[in-house]
Amino acid sequence: MGLIGGTALCGGLLLPSCQSLDPVEANAIPKESVSLHSPVRSPITIGHSYTINSRVFHAKRTLNVCLPWGYEGRTESFPVVYLIDGGVDQDFLPIAGKAAVASLSGQYREFLLVGVQTEDRYFELTSPSDVPADCERIPKNGGFDLFLKHLTEEVRPFIEENFRVTDEDAILGESLAGLFITEAFLREPTSFQHFLAVSPSLWWRDMALSREAPVHLAGGDYRGRSLFLSMADEGGTMQEGLDQLVHALEHAPPPGLTWWYCPLPEEQHHTIYQPAVLLGFRRAFAFPPKQPDESTTAVGSSP
Repeated sequence: MGLIGGTALCGGLLLPSCQSLDPVEANAIPKESVSLHSPVRSPITIGHSYTINSRVFHAKRTLNVCLPWGYEGRTESFPVVYLIDGGVDQDFLPIAGKAAVASLSGQYREFLLVGVQTEDRYFELTSPSDVPADCERIPKNGGFDLFLKHLTEEVRPFIEENFRVTDEDAILGESLAGLFITEAFLREPTSFQHFLAVSPSLWWRDMALSREAPVHLAGGDYRGRSLFLSMADEGGTMQEGLDQLVHALEHAPPPGLTWWYCPLPEEQHHTIYQPAVLLGFRRAFAFPPKQPDESTTAVGSSP
């Protein structure tokens, strides 16, 4: 895959063929150059894949990076969104579309998207469980600490060394990745700034993480952090676990934490990700409120 340069995608919107040509220019185009039998083909690039050596996993790992439009021709730095399950055959491509929305419509601030591909997500995204039902469903589990270390000690340094990024970052994921993000938020709240967990699988360990939430919230440093939560119509222990977490947040919110719970009961587990991500980005990457112009008079006030 090619790096998303300053003209790779947005430049395609500005081709001369999209503009009006005067009759002289139009007549000057050779007929054979517009033959439908010999079309000109060129790739549409949206990102670049990198392979890094992981000392944590003793293996090669894949990262997929999508840059803000026009990145190469600009000088500013950008926040980073680390997408769990971010392989090309996982969630990278659809979420890259949501990254492009920031440049296209300005609904939220632009960011650099880093897709972190999982190789054994059932192991990497779960904490150790001795619950019989968990062990039967996912016999090899418990890699949470390793994967978090991979993110913070290998992936993040690589991105910071090779791209213009700010200190602001976010971690995003759905289902088991949402579970991982919720656990990182509760156990290691300073590991990232924004945590976006969609339909987190809080049934894991018989909802133990949700029951532990009040203790984590009381003892952690959540200043300057944000948490976005959403749930579809899954019901059962997924909803029960999230209800317990939301209850803990409502009754004892940590100082300095901003959090949102946006349930989407009209969605299902396989449909919630895209609408929920849009809501999450609009909140976590909202533009700062505009300062009032002191030279103008507010409507209805006296001059």
